[in-house]
Amino acid sequence: MIRCFSAFLFLLLCCAGCMSFDYVGQTFDPRPGSSPVAFFEGRQEIPPDTYRIIGRGTLTGSSKIDGFDRTQKMRDIARERGADAVCIVGTRTFPVGFYPRAKGEFAPPSTINANRDGTDDVGAPWQSDSFGEERVSSSGETRARYDFEIKLLLLKKTGDFEKEMKTRKGFL
Repeated sequence: MIRCFSAFLFLLLCCAGCMSFDYVGQTFDPRPGSSPVAFFEGRQEIPPDTYRIIGRGTLTGSSKIDGFDRTQKMRDIARERGADAVCIVGTRTFPVGFYPRAKGEFAPPSTINANRDGTDDVGAPWQSDSFGEERVSSSGETRARYDFEIKLLLLKKTGDFEKEMKTRKGFL
C-alpha cells in the first residue's frame, strides 16, 4: 500500500510542473545551453532587418508555473531549434476545471458583525438573508484551476538564416 502511494505521489510531482510546446516551422542545429537568447515581448520590439521568423509555437501549462520557469522554457526551446530570439505575440489564461472551496478557507461567522461593508472578519465578501441571520459567502462554492497559453515566434539572425538556407539549397 505504501509503495503504491509513493509511486502515485512521485508521478503526481513529476506532472505538476509540466508544460507542453507545439511548433510549426524550421529547425536548425541546436545551440549550446550557455548561448544567449534574445527575448522580445511584442513584434514592435524586434529591431528591423535583424531577425527572420523561422517558426511559431504555443507553450501551455498550469498557471501555477511562475514566470521565470516559463521564460527559461521558452529560451531552452529556442536553443533546441537553433533560434537566436523569442518574441511573445499573445498570452492568455483560461479555466480548465473547477473544484470545491475548502471548508476552512473562510473564518467562521462571528456573533458581532463590526464589518458593515459586506465583508467578513478576513475580508471575504458575504451576504445575509433578509432577516440578517444566515451568512452566506458571495464568492461562490467553487474555484477554477487555470492554465496559460503563450503564442510565440522563434527568430534567427538574418545573416545566419541566409547562410543556412544557401547550404540547404532551394529553400530560400
